[in-house]
Amino acid sequence: MSAATALVKNLPLEQQQDILCEINSHIFEALQYQIPAQSIHDIKPNQLEDILDKLGLPETFIQEMIHSTSIALPIKSLPNFTTLLRIPIIFTQGMMNLIYYAIYTLMLIAIFLVVAKFVDPQGVGFFYSPNKFFIFGKLLLQHEDPIRYEQLGHYFIPAFLLIITLLYYSSTLVLKLKKSIQHKL
Repeated sequence: MSAATALVKNLPLEQQQDILCEINSHIFEALQYQIPAQSIHDIKPNQLEDILDKLGLPETFIQEMIHSTSIALPIKSLPNFTTLLRIPIIFTQGMMNLIYYAIYTLMLIAIFLVVAKFVDPQGVGFFYSPNKFFIFGKLLLQHEDPIRYEQLGHYFIPAFLLIITLLYYSSTLVLKLKKSIQHKL
């Protein structure tokens, strides 16, 4: 093991540990194969020497391990390149999330306005006055009659229930599109 450690000392720490663990694993498996588990503590030096002889010279098998791990290292670095290719997909998914959250927020606001219309039927609605104001929600003008500016009247709740339904189906569509994009990856 000291010869193996000296041979791998110039490699990165992670690669050193991988190679030394691999050697230990080979020795342990050979011991388990040759010696019953109950007598593993009673191993004789000549049995260990036989296992090491079968393993070969440290210079030979360590060079093979170094070459096999050095080939594997560039393959592990490929995800950095593929991550660059995935940037447009990640950006698209982020935009889909923003659209979904905007739709969901609008749907919650519409539900709040329907409930508010039940609580304050005269003060909540769609108010419009040319060149003055345009309001969805609660009209705070105290000196003017709000009914005079209400545009939807009794159709406010059905109109907003329709808007809520359309927003719900559009959010479902956005989620399905997002899932199909993720599934294609």
